[in-house]
Amino acid sequence: METGLRERAELFLQTEDSFRINALNIICEMDKLQGPREYVDEMLHSIFFLGWIHSPKYTPEMILGVHLSEMMKIFPQPFESYTSKLPKRTPFACVLDMVVSLFGPDKKLEIWQKLRDIANVMSGKHRFTSSTICISESGGRYYGASMSCTGKKEGQIMIAVSCLCTWHYGVSNAVMTYKPDKNKRKNFDGTMKLQEYVKCQASNVKSGEKMPPCRSCGNLFGLEKPSNQMWPYGNCAEAESLSKLLYGEEEIVKNVVPPVDCKMREQVVKEVKAHLEEKLQESEFQWDSSYYIPQ
Repeated sequence: METGLRERAELFLQTEDSFRINALNIICEMDKLQGPREYVDEMLHSIFFLGWIHSPKYTPEMILGVHLSEMMKIFPQPFESYTSKLPKRTPFACVLDMVVSLFGPDKKLEIWQKLRDIANVMSGKHRFTSSTICISESGGRYYGASMSCTGKKEGQIMIAVSCLCTWHYGVSNAVMTYKPDKNKRKNFDGTMKLQEYVKCQASNVKSGEKMPPCRSCGNLFGLEKPSNQMWPYGNCAEAESLSKLLYGEEEIVKNVVPPVDCKMREQVVKEVKAHLEEKLQESEFQWDSSYYIPQ
């Protein structure tokens, strides 16, 4: 029995240490890219926030170790804000935007290869990398990543934040049609049906293999031939990718985003915010009601 307890304790320590190790790994990988600094700044804040709401907590000191002083000089804001302001995105979304900015959106192969290389550096439970990326195309090409945080609570927090602050309202309306328990709301339906000229294709980050939409994305966006897999609504890469497309090509919004009742939407937003605040309270996070703006 004593041996069994020791083995379980060692496994727990290995699992939890993957948070600290992979957090530092992905920070180092981003630093190597030498791209726009605001993406590093934003990713640091996102990682520090996830560490702060984790149980047990991980502080920047624990993650960065000997690199702490140097990073504080270059990126002071994340260190000042991670205990009070919410990140708008999970870490790998920042990595994705950094890589796309360096190669350009037309370089699909080069983008995937770089993302794969970064993902392969990570191991264990807390990897900070997305399992899938998605490309949505109409006139331009828009990349999105699935949520790159581990844990049900963390996922629900970041999906709620994305609905309230990050995504295009068309995607937010679609995702908010469903509650966190995957049940559909009554008297509110913002789900959309993409036109044939809008392409939306997800791929595995590590293998590059094309992946069908899950059943949740089929329900949200009318994507054809979904699989039987059902992820939490808003978790998948399709949400971020389509949000960027709708922001980038407003002329197609009227063709794919259905109208919703404004008063009912206000009520749904209140419910989403209340759920977010509940999850933050469970994490003992003192939110100042603002979102982090990268420097």
